[in-house]
Amino acid sequence: MLTLITYPKGLNEPSLSPFCVKSMIQLDMSGEDWRPEFANTPSEAPIGRLPALRTPEGLIPESGFIQTYLEKRGADFYPGLSSKDRVLGHAIIRMVEEHLRVAVAHDRWLDNRCWVKLVPVAFGSIPAPMRPFIANMVRRQVRNGLKGQGFARMTEDQRMQCLTPDLNCLTDMLWDKRFLLADHPTAPDTIAVPVLSMLAGLPADTAIRRAVRGNETLMGYIQRGRSALYPKFTRSAAAA
Repeated sequence: MLTLITYPKGLNEPSLSPFCVKSMIQLDMSGEDWRPEFANTPSEAPIGRLPALRTPEGLIPESGFIQTYLEKRGADFYPGLSSKDRVLGHAIIRMVEEHLRVAVAHDRWLDNRCWVKLVPVAFGSIPAPMRPFIANMVRRQVRNGLKGQGFARMTEDQRMQCLTPDLNCLTDMLWDKRFLLADHPTAPDTIAVPVLSMLAGLPADTAIRRAVRGNETLMGYIQRGRSALYPKFTRSAAAA
């Protein structure tokens, strides 16, 4: 049996990390026998972040490497699609992981209205006397990282100027299909669904949450994706 080391569930998601949810979905899609092992820190992860997959061959880090490992074992995350579709799928994955996903991190960690609701979920296992110190230390690291790439230096209007074209691209991809590349889920859906679900489920009324919730096409896609793809132990949960 394969074991996915993953951050715990929270905020109506099977894991607080969209990358962990991506790997959960792909493990289910692959038909592999697997189980989750929840961890609050990435101390066991080879590259210092989760998810990581424990296999007979050793630990596989990072959701992209996990996808490659599953594909080598026979999984097909683009069933019935062309090589051109695979190229498009790869581009969608990069857009979602490297751009839209950053908005999840920014608003959860740096918007004070979201932060106060994230702390008890993400740091609830830490003894109360140490919790504020640890939480704020990690928050500073996240803030510095987002400032380093410029995202946290933008105004909310500037961030939305960057993010709105991404949402529009995903919306246009869905106009004639139930999922991004076909009427059945494929690789880009395994990350787009959790990222959009997490944006819609942000615990405060931010601009990106309003944009996603106000988009009927994306909200319908989130609902379909959660119903079809989310791990069995969370599949019954409704999108926030």
